[in-house]
Amino acid sequence: MVKHLRVDREEKYEIVEKWFLKDLEMIDGKEADTDNPYFDMHFHEVYHLEAYSCASKYTFARTLNKLNEMYLKKDLKIVNFDDTYLNDDSIWSSNNRDCLVLMRICFYASNLLCLSLCPLS
Repeated sequence: MVKHLRVDREEKYEIVEKWFLKDLEMIDGKEADTDNPYFDMHFHEVYHLEAYSCASKYTFARTLNKLNEMYLKKDLKIVNFDDTYLNDDSIWSSNNRDCLVLMRICFYASNLLCLSLCPLS
């Protein structure tokens, strides 16, 4: 865990606490159907954390899940997260595909607009 400090015009980060991924038992997103940045990490004790945003919470969970799959291959429980945004195979999950998602939405919206303006014969 890192603490963010601002000294004059400089930003500094201080490592406050370290955890090992192998000791992580579960990540609890608290509420999958609401947009909140709060989550719990279950080690030998439960740590209540707040991410910068809900998107960063999901990015953090995806990163931990990928690291677990690559190195530990253990059963990591990730609960109370929306699977649509948690899985990499979904187009909604990647930060780099925001433009693709926006383009698809615009494409569908323009199709609906065109269809609604076409006269029925």
